[in-house]
Amino acid sequence: MSDKDFEAIYAITFEAPLRIGTMIASTPTGRRGMFHKVCTQMKLNQEVKMTKENKYVMSSYDRKDAEGWQEFYFPTMVNPEWSDKMERELRQQFSEVAYEHEVLAEFGTEMVGVFNKDYIDEASSIGYNYTTDPAHNGPIAIGVDWDKYGNATQIVVTQYNPYEPRRLRPELGQKEPSFGRFQVINRIEIPKGEFTYDNAVQKLIELNGIYEPFAIYVDRGAGEYQLELLRKELGDKVKGVHLGSSTMVRDPHSREFDKKPLKPFIVNQTNLMLERGQLRIPHRDKDETLARQMTNYQVVRYSPKTGEATYSDVDEHALDALMFGLLAFINEKPDLAATVIEKPNAKTIAKVKKTYTDPFKEQEQSVSSKESELRQKSGTNMKQKRASRGFSWGSRGGNMKMPSRGGW
Repeated sequence: MSDKDFEAIYAITFEAPLRIGTMIASTPTGRRGMFHKVCTQMKLNQEVKMTKENKYVMSSYDRKDAEGWQEFYFPTMVNPEWSDKMERELRQQFSEVAYEHEVLAEFGTEMVGVFNKDYIDEASSIGYNYTTDPAHNGPIAIGVDWDKYGNATQIVVTQYNPYEPRRLRPELGQKEPSFGRFQVINRIEIPKGEFTYDNAVQKLIELNGIYEPFAIYVDRGAGEYQLELLRKELGDKVKGVHLGSSTMVRDPHSREFDKKPLKPFIVNQTNLMLERGQLRIPHRDKDETLARQMTNYQVVRYSPKTGEATYSDVDEHALDALMFGLLAFINEKPDLAATVIEKPNAKTIAKVKKTYTDPFKEQEQSVSSKESELRQKSGTNMKQKRASRGFSWGSRGGNMKMPSRGGW
C-alpha cells in the first residue's frame, strides 16, 4: 500500500484512540516510506518486556501514556526449521539485495528509487547551515518550481564549490580525491496563499540581488506570467523550462545531436552527478526535504513504445527546483558539470590534400571491364568450338548487303 492508503486507514483510529490500534506487517523493500518511518524514527516511548521464551508481555504496555510504535523484528532465522542448508539455498536463489530484504528483513539500500540511497546519505553527510553570504566566488544558479495545483513554491540556490572534495571512487582506481561539488546553499519555500506567485517573483528579485546568479531557471509549466515579470526585471538570465519538452543532446561517439525528452535527461544527469560525488545537499538534521524527496523519487512506469520513464509527481517540488539549477550549469557551464561531452573548437588551420572520386565513374568502368572480359571469353570459346567442328563462318559480311532502314 502507498503512504496515502496508510493515512486513510490510520484515520479510523481517531474515533477511539484508546480502543483502536494499528498493526503493520510487511517485508522491507528498501523503500523509505511510512513503514520505514514507523520502524526506525517513531519508536515507542515505553519498554515492552519480554519473557524468557522471547515473547512480548503486552500487559507491560500502557496505552494511555504510549506514544510511537513498537517494532517486532522477525528475520527468517527465527524459523525453527532454519538450517545451514536452507541458508545456502536462499543465498543461491536470491540476489544480495533480495536476500537482505527477504531473509534478513533489513531495509538495506533503497531498491525501487531512482537515486541510490547510499549516495544520498554521503551527499548529505556533512551538516552545514544555509547562507546568504557565500564564502567563495563559485558560480551560482537558482532553480524555481511553482506547482500548478497551488502547493508551495520551491526555490533552490546552488553554488559550485571548487574546494569541496568529491567522494573517493576506488572502484575506478582513484587513490586521491578530486575536487568540485554543486552545493545547495539555500532553499526557500513560499507557502501557498492569495499572492503566492507575486510573492515568489518579488523574492526571486531579492535573491538575485543577494547571490547575483548567472542563471535563473524556472518551471514554465505553471509560470508563464511569472516568467514574463522576471525577464522584464532581470533580463535574459531568466529562462523558462518545460519538463514536457525536449532537448538536443550530442552523442559522445558519433558527435551527432539527438532530440531527448527533457525530464528523463535532467533526472539522469542529476543521478550521474550524485554517483560521481558531485552533489552536496544539507544534512537531514538541518533540512531533510531534499534528502527525503531524492530518497522517495521513483519510476512509476515505462512507456511501452519508447521506453521513456515516468516519474513520481508527489512531494518532489524541491527536487525539481534543484534539477532546474543543475540544468543551468549543464547548459551554460558545461566545463564544470562535465556530464555532457562537448566538442572543442578548432585552434589551428591547416591544408588538407583531398581528391574527389566520382563513384558512378568507378562503377561504369567496373561494368565495362566485366563486359569486355565476357566478350573476350565468349569469342575464345566460339573459336575453339568452330575449330573442333572443322569449318568456319568465312568473312562476317561476305558479299551480302545490309538492308536499308526501310527494308527492315
